[in-house]
This record gives sequence, structure tokens and C-alpha cells, in this order.
Amino acid sequence: METLTDQPESPAAAEELAVLCVDDEPGILKALRRLLQDDYPVLLANSGAEAIELLRQDAGVGRIGLILSDQRMPEMTGVEFLQQARVLAPQALRVMLTGYADLAATVAAVNQGQVWRYLNKPWDDEALLLLVRDGLRQVSLQRDNQRLQALVQAQNAELKDWNQRLKQRVLEQTALIRQKNVALSQSNRELRDGLDSMMRSLACLLEMRDQRHQHHSLNTAALVTLMAEALDLKPAEGETLRAAALLHGIGKLGISDELLSKDEEKLNESQWREYLQYPVRGQIALEPIAPLRAAGQLIRHLLERYDGTGTPDGLAGEAIPLGSRILALAEYFDRQHSGAGLALDASLALVGAELGRRFDPVLFPLLVEAARELYRSFELDGAAGCRRELYPPSLWPGMVVLQDVYSGTGLLLLRRGTVLTGDSIQALKRYYDSDPPEGPVLVLCHS
Repeated sequence: METLTDQPESPAAAEELAVLCVDDEPGILKALRRLLQDDYPVLLANSGAEAIELLRQDAGVGRIGLILSDQRMPEMTGVEFLQQARVLAPQALRVMLTGYADLAATVAAVNQGQVWRYLNKPWDDEALLLLVRDGLRQVSLQRDNQRLQALVQAQNAELKDWNQRLKQRVLEQTALIRQKNVALSQSNRELRDGLDSMMRSLACLLEMRDQRHQHHSLNTAALVTLMAEALDLKPAEGETLRAAALLHGIGKLGISDELLSKDEEKLNESQWREYLQYPVRGQIALEPIAPLRAAGQLIRHLLERYDGTGTPDGLAGEAIPLGSRILALAEYFDRQHSGAGLALDASLALVGAELGRRFDPVLFPLLVEAARELYRSFELDGAAGCRRELYPPSLWPGMVVLQDVYSGTGLLLLRRGTVLTGDSIQALKRYYDSDPPEGPVLVLCHS
């Protein structure tokens, strides 16, 4: 018996597949060795038992790729040996060498030993060489395929693990981004609310200079908001228009109290020219504040006229920004209705008389609808429910304010008709601590 260690070793040979030849006749083994040894490593065993020992030695190596076994051998036939070889070296191809008289044994080898091929003795050398070459090539391809499959499975497992870790990473990043977006949205909402509160407070402070036009900025803002909704303007455009309405009088801070207290009809030419500068001054005042810059542009063109005879740029028609045309209508109407105390229809009639000259006629129906909605005949005094005077700790969301609420220093805190919310009640509590009104809040408690 020749063992695997009996063969010459080389880096190339260590990777080659060997042929195991099993026969009880030494001459046949020598003939097989001479035929094959120039091309392949050859192992020889003169019995099935010796061959089984070689297979056991090779179990952890797997160098034996093809087994050539005679059928007629003492102690263990070729069929019996190949049956055990199939278990010990399932990767090796099995070839039976048999005589013409051993047909039954050949069939048994095919059925029990699952031989790959069989050759008759005496064999043809070229046929045997071709069979061994094809067999070992097939085994090599099978092993390469197995290695590739194992590699693919390992890579798939690694890819699956990587994808799972990537998925987890994405989920974690998504959750983090969502948290940051929520925090950013909350921060933006707080900034918007803070800016809105600042504009409302500033509007109230501006109106403290002109007692004739209390609530004028807030009323104008409410009107333009309704008109913007009717025109289906984008939310950002509506917010800009509302900001312009609340702050349209900021340029009047540069006008003297004496001039501001006069009716427009009583101003002389120089006073009138000075008065007409307030929209531009308002724009300049808001220019450094990026969120209010667009509102400043609308305020600049507040006194433009639809027929082109206005100021400061003499724009006409649709060349006047849409927001400025809406603001001009709402501002003029409320000065007549709330400021001068004219009835709703009379105030609308004054606006209607200026259509095509001062105001855009296309927008007038929107003003009419907004004014009637804002000032509709909703008499709070006659509304169902109980009237009570309460301090902030006793107020509840849903109650309706029946009288304007001013701070101790005269700042308008809540308008008549305001529906109380949790936020507005909390704001009232703070004002009662810092600048308390003279008394409780008159509210309507719905039954």
C-alpha cells in the first residue's frame, strides 16, 4: 500500500487530485501506475482493506478524486469496497474494472456502489486516460462549484448581516432625523408664534398713539386674512399679508403727534407730503428684519392708486403688488367703519366709490364678503349663555370675551369676541401679574 505521504510533495502537486488504483494483481497496479503517473498523483492498494485505510487517511484532505477498482479481489469484492468508498469519499468518482464475464457484478456496482463508469479488462490505454482526465476534471469542477457556493453563501450571509445593520442604522438615523424635525418644527412654531405676538403687541403700541383707530391694525389683519383665504393664496403669502396689515402703520412713528391727530382733509400741502412718507418709512423700518422684509414691500405700496396717480412709485393696475391692493382696500374700509364709526354698508359704499381710481374693482367682492363675515350681525350681548366677570384662574377655554381687555398701561390684550384658549388664558395670567387690568374679564359662558 502506498500512502499519501509516499508521493513526492510540491506546491503544485499538493493541489492536484489523485487517482486511487485498487487491484490484487501487482502487475495490473504497475501498469496503471506507468500509464497515469506522468499526469496525476497515483495511489496503489492491493486490496479493498488497504484502499479503505487510504480513504480514511484522506478523509480530512480530499485529494483522492477518482477510484479505479477491480471487481474480483479476495476477502472483499470490488462491489463491497465501492459501497464503503461511497461513504468514506463521497466526492470521489468510482470506476469499476471488470471482465466480460462479470456483468452481474457490474450491475451490482452500478446499483450499490453507484459507480460513475466501468471499463472492461483489458482496457484501452487511450480510453482509460480520457476517462480519468474527464473524471478528475468533473470532480475539480464540482469542488470549485462547491467552493463558489460556499463563498456565495458566506457573502450572502455577510451581505444579509450588513443589510440588517444598515437597515438598523437607517432606522436609527430616521428616528433621529424625525426627532430633530419635530424639535425643529417646534422651534419654528415657537419662533412664528413669538413673531406674531411681537407684531400684535407692536400694533397695539402703535395704536396707543392714535386713540381714534383702536383695533384698526387687528381688524385690517383679520380682513386681509379672510380675503387671502378666498383667493386661495399660499400660506406664506397669507402670513406676509397679515404681517403687513398688523404693521402697516409703523412708519407713522416718525410723524408728530400734532400732525397725526389731524384729519387727512385738514392737512396742508407740506404736512400731506410728510404724511405720505409713512409707508416708505415703514418699509425701511422692517428691511433689517429678514422675516418681515416681504411685508415691508407690501407696506411700501399701500398708497399706490389703481389709476397710477398714487405714491411713492406711481404704479398702476396689476403692477401694484396683489398684497398691497388687498391691504389698501381692507385698511381704508376699516378706517371708515371702525375709525370713523360709519355703518358697514356706508363704509363699503365709500370704498365702492373709489373703484377703478384708488382700488382694484376685481377685489372689491372679496372685501364685501370678508367684511360681512367679520362684522356680521352676531350680537354677543344677546347670545345664549350667562355673562360673568372672572379673573384668569377662573377662565376656561371656549368662553367668549364680551369687552375689550386692556392692560393697566392701556395695551389691548384681547378684543371683544375673542374665544378663549388655553394659551390666551395663560397669557392673561402673565399680564395680570406684570401689568394687571383694572378689573376682571367679562365673558360669555355658553350653557
